Amino acid sequence: MYSLRKRIARNLTLNLLLVMAGLLFAFYFVVEQLMHDYVVTRLRHDADSLASVVQREPDGNWRIDPARMSTVYNRVRSGHYYYLAIGEQTIVSRSLFDAEFPGTADAASSASDYVAAGPGDELWLVWRQTVTRDGQQIGIWTAEDIAPIRNRLLYQLLLIAALIAAVVALLVYLQQRTLRKAFGVFEWLRLNLATIRQRESENSGMALPREVAPLVAEIEKLVEQLRHRIVRTRHAMGNLAHELKRPLQLLSIQADNAQDAKQQATLDEMRNILERELRRARISGSPVLGGRFDVAAELAAMTDVLRKIYPAINIDSDIASDLGELELDRDDMLELTGNLFDNACKFARSRARLTLARVEDQLEMIFEDDGAGLQPEQIGQLNRRGVRLDETVAGHGLGLGICRDILGYYHGSLDFAGSELGGLRARARLPLSPATEDSAVD
Repeated sequence: MYSLRKRIARNLTLNLLLVMAGLLFAFYFVVEQLMHDYVVTRLRHDADSLASVVQREPDGNWRIDPARMSTVYNRVRSGHYYYLAIGEQTIVSRSLFDAEFPGTADAASSASDYVAAGPGDELWLVWRQTVTRDGQQIGIWTAEDIAPIRNRLLYQLLLIAALIAAVVALLVYLQQRTLRKAFGVFEWLRLNLATIRQRESENSGMALPREVAPLVAEIEKLVEQLRHRIVRTRHAMGNLAHELKRPLQLLSIQADNAQDAKQQATLDEMRNILERELRRARISGSPVLGGRFDVAAELAAMTDVLRKIYPAINIDSDIASDLGELELDRDDMLELTGNLFDNACKFARSRARLTLARVEDQLEMIFEDDGAGLQPEQIGQLNRRGVRLDETVAGHGLGLGICRDILGYYHGSLDFAGSELGGLRARARLPLSPATEDSAVD
């Protein structure tokens, strides 16, 4: 089972991070391209200036008047450089000093730019072009160190990344808050259905979103339909029991007067079947309208009743304090514990004990007595409905079958073994849902 709210929150957060990372990358790419274009434009302007100021001397050599160029080219390692190749002659800026100008061996006929490593930690953006003056082809290279610009750009990028991280954290917080508020309606829906099931309330008074209101309305209609159906079923079964009870009594009296043992046995079997099916009908409908089972209060009352029924038996119970109220049908639990505890008292010599505790995610109930106990092969026969291993004790052997019906509905289990008290131990386990466990803790 997974959490829909957590999955949505995780996907939204992931999408948000991807979008922000894409925006950060796009920002870096755009700003770097703007920086590149700006520097190239400036280098092209300086290259055009160099093409206009280079002059041929009377001796045939070419020279540039430094006064006609920016002083930045006259400062050593200023980050701005030029290089001219005119035939066998080369002219370099004073700023280049003794460094070599990269890429001049690959003179290109068309203008272009490229990035090359400069001296030290410098990174040059180079512009190269070719012009013709006085019939002489002149190759011109201008370069600028862009390492400081890139470093400043990366620093600003880190600041922006930190700002984006803060914005993402704020957006994730607001997103989680919004999701909690939005999904709160489902928690309210669960609680409201629980109160409807327990007949505590049917009107929430809560404003529901349009997307959820139809679902709530349909669920409430379904619950109401099931409620009326179960009430009608119980009434019908009660009426049936009432109508059949008198004819069965009359037949039983007639069988006694006629001293017909076979007919009396048949009538007893019919009575047992009727009792069993009535209880099964109640069990099958109970979880819809159940209510809560107050473990300590209900079992304390049941124990007091058993002590009055079996005054010669020392009856005690050990109930874990963390059980509290469980979201289990009260009637089902009283039927289950009553049958099993009553059996323990019936077959006990002097002592019967009930132990209730939470074992992981299950409710464990152990019923023990100090009676004669059973042989291993006899314990196996207890799984058969209606089997009675001790005919000296009153009963029809249907109690265990009813207990199995209840445990089967709740996906529980029932097993038997020898008890440390000397008799039989019956252990029943019922899984506790998360809602049941939360109610117990509260």
